[in-house]
Amino acid sequence: MDYDNSEIMAVYSPLKSSEKIEGVICFITSLRQVNNQILKISLMIIFIGFFVLIVSGMISIKIADGIVRPIKELTSAAEKMAGGDFKAKSIKRYNDEIGKLAETFNYMSEEILKRDKIKDEFISSVSHELRTPLTSIKGWAVTLKTGDLEDKEILTTGLDIIENESDRLTSMVEELLNLSSFISRGNKLSKTRFQLLGFIKNIKKQLEPRVNEAGINLLINTLNDEVYLFADLDKIKQVFINIIDNAIRFTKSGGNIIVDYYVEDDYIYIKIKDNGAGIPEDELPYVKDKFFKGKSSKSKNGIGLAICDEIIRQHGGILDIKSKVNQGTEVVIRLPYTEANYEE
Repeated sequence: MDYDNSEIMAVYSPLKSSEKIEGVICFITSLRQVNNQILKISLMIIFIGFFVLIVSGMISIKIADGIVRPIKELTSAAEKMAGGDFKAKSIKRYNDEIGKLAETFNYMSEEILKRDKIKDEFISSVSHELRTPLTSIKGWAVTLKTGDLEDKEILTTGLDIIENESDRLTSMVEELLNLSSFISRGNKLSKTRFQLLGFIKNIKKQLEPRVNEAGINLLINTLNDEVYLFADLDKIKQVFINIIDNAIRFTKSGGNIIVDYYVEDDYIYIKIKDNGAGIPEDELPYVKDKFFKGKSSKSKNGIGLAICDEIIRQHGGILDIKSKVNQGTEVVIRLPYTEANYEE
C-alpha cells in the first residue's frame, strides 16, 4: 500500500531469542521533510553564493577602478606633457603607491615649469646682454665709417670700445659653449697632483689687479703647505676664479674675501667666504641652476655657478652655498681626499 510518493527511509532490526530470530522490527519514515530541509539549505547556499559573487564582483570592480582610473589619469597627464603641455597635472586620489607616483609626477611638472621659466628668462637676459655690445659695435662702426678718420682720439675710442665689446661677446659665447660641453658630460678630466696653497696663491696673484681696483682684501687663512689636490688643474682654477669673481662683484670696498681649507674624514673642505651683499633667501636654492639670474643688477647670465657645480660633481665632490643678506656668502667645496692627494 502506498503511503507517500516521496522517498522513504527504512530501518530493519532482527529480534533474537537464544540465537533464534523470532521476528524483525521495521521502521519506515518519509524523507519529505528531510528533502525539503536539504532543498532549503541548498537554495540558501546558492543564494549566499550568488550574493557573495555579486558583492565580490562589485568590490573587485571598485578596487580595479581605484587602480585603473588613477593610472589612466596619470597616463593622460603624461601624454599631455609629452605633447608640450607642462601644466598638466595628475589628481592624487589615494595615499598609496599610485598616489605617491601622481605626487611625484606633479612635482616633476612644477620643476619643469620652473626650469622652463628660468630658460625663458635666461634667453631674454642673454638676448639683452648680446644686444648691448652688438649695438655699441655697430654704432661705433657706423661712426668710424662716416666720421673723420683723421681724428685719432675718436678713432682710438671707437676701436677700444669695439675691442672691449667683442671681448664681452667672446666671453659669453665661451661660457655658453662650456655649459653645453658640461651638460653633455663629454668633458674628460685631466687630473694632476698639485699643492693647494701654491695654487691659491697663484689665483690671488692673478686676481690682484681686480681686487686692488675694487678695494677688497683677499686673504688666505691657512699656511698649510702639506695639502695636495689630485684634480683637473684648469677646471678647478675656473671654479676658484668664478667664485672669487662673484665675491668681488658683490662685496663693497673695504670688504674681505677669505679662503680657507682643511682635511677631515677623507675629505678636503675649501671655504671661500665674503662679507658682501649676500643672496636673498628665496633665490639661494636656485643659484646653482642653469640659466638662473638673480634680481640684483650685478647678477650675470646664470651660467658660471652651474658650470662650477658641474665641475665639482665630476670630481666626486659637492659645492654648497650658504648666505645671508647684508652679511655675506660662504661657498664650501668638498672634494674626496684619497691617497693620490698625499705627498709622495
